[in-house]
Amino acid sequence: MNLGEMERAALPVPPGFVLVTPAYHLFVESNRLGPGIESILDGLDYRDSSVLEPASSSIRSLFEAGTVPDQILEALYQAYAEMCEGTVAVRSSATAEDLPYASFAGQQDTYLNINGRERLLSAVKSCWSSLWTARALSYRARQEIPPSALALAVVVQRLVFSEASGVMFTANPVNGRRDQLVIDGTWGLGEALVSGQVNPDHWVVEKESGLIVSTAIADKKVMTRRTEDGVESVETPASRRKAPSLSGDEISELVDIGLRVEERFGQPQDVEWALAGGRIYLVQSRPITSLFPLPEPKPRRAEGPRVYVCGNLMQGLVEPITPMGISAFSMLARGIANLWGFRIPPGETPPAFKTAAGRVFIDVTTAVRHTRTRGAVLTVTSMVDKPTSQALGRLLERDRRYDPLKQRLPLRYPWRFILRVLSRAVYTFILPAAGRAAGIRAMDRQIEMREREAARLEGIGERLAFVERTMRNLLPVVFTRMGAVLIPGMASRFIVEGRLAAWLGESESLQPVLRSLPHNPTTEMDLRLWKISRELKSRGEAPSTEHPLVVDFLESYGHRGVREIDTGMPRWKDDPTHILNVLNTYLSHGEEADVETHFLQGVEAAEKAVDELVIKVREKAGALRAALAGVLLRRVRELFGVREYPKFYLVRVIALIREVIEGVGSELVRRGELENPEDVFYLSAADIRRGAGLRDTANKHREGYRRELDRRSVPRIITSEGETVYSTPASEAGALVGTPASPGVYEGRARVVFDPREARLEPGEVLVAQGTDPAWTPLFLSAGALVMEIGGIMSHGSVVAREYGIPAVVGVMDATRLIQSGQRIRVDGEHGQVQPLRNEGQ
Repeated sequence: MNLGEMERAALPVPPGFVLVTPAYHLFVESNRLGPGIESILDGLDYRDSSVLEPASSSIRSLFEAGTVPDQILEALYQAYAEMCEGTVAVRSSATAEDLPYASFAGQQDTYLNINGRERLLSAVKSCWSSLWTARALSYRARQEIPPSALALAVVVQRLVFSEASGVMFTANPVNGRRDQLVIDGTWGLGEALVSGQVNPDHWVVEKESGLIVSTAIADKKVMTRRTEDGVESVETPASRRKAPSLSGDEISELVDIGLRVEERFGQPQDVEWALAGGRIYLVQSRPITSLFPLPEPKPRRAEGPRVYVCGNLMQGLVEPITPMGISAFSMLARGIANLWGFRIPPGETPPAFKTAAGRVFIDVTTAVRHTRTRGAVLTVTSMVDKPTSQALGRLLERDRRYDPLKQRLPLRYPWRFILRVLSRAVYTFILPAAGRAAGIRAMDRQIEMREREAARLEGIGERLAFVERTMRNLLPVVFTRMGAVLIPGMASRFIVEGRLAAWLGESESLQPVLRSLPHNPTTEMDLRLWKISRELKSRGEAPSTEHPLVVDFLESYGHRGVREIDTGMPRWKDDPTHILNVLNTYLSHGEEADVETHFLQGVEAAEKAVDELVIKVREKAGALRAALAGVLLRRVRELFGVREYPKFYLVRVIALIREVIEGVGSELVRRGELENPEDVFYLSAADIRRGAGLRDTANKHREGYRRELDRRSVPRIITSEGETVYSTPASEAGALVGTPASPGVYEGRARVVFDPREARLEPGEVLVAQGTDPAWTPLFLSAGALVMEIGGIMSHGSVVAREYGIPAVVGVMDATRLIQSGQRIRVDGEHGQVQPLRNEGQ
């Protein structure tokens, strides 16, 4: 227990003893409480607060009526006598308490000013029963901690008659900074503070220097004091209400103690303290489990502060990535680093590649500390996820430690590679159809060659070497072929946008040109699904995995799936349930929702918009500029849709890598080192090469991955000191504010979706999601509008929404929490606002 650890470390802990968990078990068993507790909990809906309190009261009444066995009484009273009895505090400590991912602070009860054997025994029973408070039941249900894993120890400590008391966090729990320590304090006992009756004094201290960087002395209107029967809240004397509860020397002493506590436990701690007779006492310490983990590997001290951008969120992915998926991405990053002159040995991770909580983070410190690349980082992040760019920009503005340096970037430019890509890009700009076709043919050949090679692989070592080699070379290969097609389309889009703003005084008229773009593999996939549904409906047939139309679709697109950039995630060909659900949803749509016709109408409207823009430019800026506008606009139509192809091919390779890794898993099962082939995805390549304890390692990683799936808030930015920035845009006049991504205004019922495989979106509903990838886009065909928490104008969801002509607002912080399914909302894709509306009848 933490108090015992602190006592052994000679930290100032009041004397006391612990009634250990076997006493709890003995009490429960001797009174046969188990069946009664199970009966009360059976079928309990932990999400319904109205049933939790009655359930808690029923269980606690069982404890109150129970008889404490004689051997417990004897041990309890003997330990109490050895303390010379007197006044004590009786505190609860659950065995599941303070896990690495959950803190049970405040879930069980504490009883102060307990005097005498009778009151001590009553307090012990109350502590045991407090394991079943309504708040504890609800919290454990959310953390998926089963009742069978529980027991409760009781800590009995000499009560400190504190003149002041409070809590100390050895890391800043608000912003996550590990280099800051936070102290809250108030007069009297700590009950008024922990129960929320008083605003405490508040200090933020820099741990290394001991300097107080922030002070807020509160008006402490009430305080808790001891009485003969317990404790009571009283008005604080006027002379003390606005006086600091700690002196400067006492704060320094607390800081020193806090650092010792953190060092003892090896992680940031939440410490309860009391001041009495000029001495500081520690009455509790538990880990701060709310902090987002620091990215690993941690930088060396000489590297100074570092700033990381969340790669998951940049891909519209809130969920974690499996260990094998992260391992594959580290290989991919190694190939990029090698291309730009960083020599990363096989098996090692590039310095800029970090992981935390199952997410990938990118160290952008070097890039933002150079004038030439700082703006590029902010521009690129803004295109993908504007809130990330805003959060990063605000951090760089206020923290001068990230100011640009006057030194060269440590890069070796791959000029041969750059020139090869640019020459092909020029060719594609001149002959877009030929350049596009050449790029697609080349990528198809590359993947087919790797598929043939993969079919010949044998053994674990050979398979892992193939994975390493393929992932390391993947992005250079894809960008050499498809980047040459992508660059002229992207360049044309942004150049013409700037030129229209200069020539016409606005660029919004470009948006219709971006509708129904051809040559987009994701759009083509969605339209093919729709056509299949129409064919099935005309035949009166139901979709099935054996139906030739479905089989044919999976042959072309079965490599895709939900969270498809993760090697560890199943593909549609592995589990086509999602596709069958989409087809069934489409079958319920009437002919008025013919998306193919809608798409073709968008093509007509876009071509018309091109002609109209050329005429406008000719009238305002002359024939030469009109000709240039025409060329650029038509290049946008012919090439901008190709934007999805690099990811399309990337995912094809990831699906191939998954098949190869499955072969590794099967071999490990044959050797008896894993239970199931799928367990291999909860190992990294390094784990497999080490080879020892793979079964236990996979189980441990699977459990960590499962817990991280429940994490809904992931910082867009985190620093090496732990400061987290989630970026919350201010709302205006009740509207939720984000980034306008696809123009138009739409009103309809919201449908909040966390997993597209379980969604059934009715025609015209507003799809509200944290983020999307191509596996979500079949839902776009039904959606009236789109709202996402993550994304920028160039994120996948934004591009597809524009092509389908549905309004979209992205980067809306906490949208899935603030918007409820069934709620009517207005989505303004031109101004980036989502306005909640009253439902009919309200």
